[in-house]
Amino acid sequence: MIRVSLVFVLFLACVAISLAAQTPLWDENIGSLFSNLKAYRVGDVVTIIIQEQSSASSNAKTDTRVKNELSGGPGKGTLDFLSLWGLDSENNYKGDAKTQRTGSLNAKITAKIVEVLPNGDYRVEGAREININGERERIRLSGIIRSRDISPDNSILSTYVADARIMYDGKGIVDSGHEPGLLTKLVNLIF
Repeated sequence: MIRVSLVFVLFLACVAISLAAQTPLWDENIGSLFSNLKAYRVGDVVTIIIQEQSSASSNAKTDTRVKNELSGGPGKGTLDFLSLWGLDSENNYKGDAKTQRTGSLNAKITAKIVEVLPNGDYRVEGAREININGERERIRLSGIIRSRDISPDNSILSTYVADARIMYDGKGIVDSGHEPGLLTKLVNLIF
């Protein structure tokens, strides 16, 4: 009985404090006590785990051979002073080509829901810029996600982002170190 009275007194104290502060006891934006707090409206955030792997290769092989022969005999009659003549022509071409490219990007970025689409899907956008010792790295992401693909901790794999646009670039000493110098660019421009 004392416990029930104590809980009732605590409840009345919370109501009195809420009335004095003019704030509600329950914030409608929080949702239910019994549900998870998954993102569902404009302004909510979702952590996108970027795990992208790409690989491409191409092979081409060409082998061409063309041979032409033309010949003639001695002339007859008044043209008998012409000797035997002939013309041979042969063209050979052989070519091999191979290209291979691989790429990998692993990162995490938190994006905001910027639009709730009529079918219930969400358009998300996010950006992150990191500056360390004069090196700047920037990641930008946009796309469409489904609410059912969002995990309870508000994260989603980038493979579940439709129309995904993931841009990763950087500037700094490391980036400029692999560019050709001014003199090399000038020589390449002339020749």
